[in-house]
Amino acid sequence: MKITGPGAPKAPRAAGRVANAPRAGSAAAATAVDAISVAGIPEDELTPRVREALTALMREVADLRRELTDVRGRMVELELLASTDPLIGVLNRRAFVGELNRALGMAQRYSQPSSLVFIDLDDLKKINDKHGHAIGDAALMHAAEIISANIRQTDVFGRLGGDEFAIILTNTPRQLAEHKATLLAELVKGTPGPDGLSVSITYGVVEIAPGLTAEAALVAADKVMYDQKRKR
Repeated sequence: MKITGPGAPKAPRAAGRVANAPRAGSAAAATAVDAISVAGIPEDELTPRVREALTALMREVADLRRELTDVRGRMVELELLASTDPLIGVLNRRAFVGELNRALGMAQRYSQPSSLVFIDLDDLKKINDKHGHAIGDAALMHAAEIISANIRQTDVFGRLGGDEFAIILTNTPRQLAEHKATLLAELVKGTPGPDGLSVSITYGVVEIAPGLTAEAALVAADKVMYDQKRKR
């Protein structure tokens, strides 16, 4: 529909251009032309008012897209916070159990040999009582840093809470996992801790076998670990 009468634009349109459109190459021009082609609006109906409305609409769409990107970014940050131990920066118990369930599923489906290592930081209560909680936290971080630096990227390391950690050694049968856990314990004990404090760990290893639940695997590995403590 052509607009006639006093309000109609009097200047002739240039061939191939939209009347009163922004300069070629501008974002507003590209936006308006894209909107026209999508909406199927004939070029001769693109009055200044229609063009202005389309440009405003496209700005709103662009703003919504930016806001959606920001929201997605914040959601990723929140998910990371929800799955990370605030002190150590490794997986928390909830996230670790999720990874353990995944490993159990792989064992069930592919008979893939993996092992669970349950780790206890020795005498954390004594460290806290004698040296203070700041040194106790530093001892936890000290052990965690050594363990993290000496496992593979494919392995999964998390803090279960308090003085307890756990590792999923992927594609690793129990015998090899025992050997690896022994090496980790030696590294922790052989590396001076905060203020020269001696830090040590005790571990228990179970193979991640089909039919186990995550909680049953953790309980079994925890029992093996406490059996090791009693033997000392």
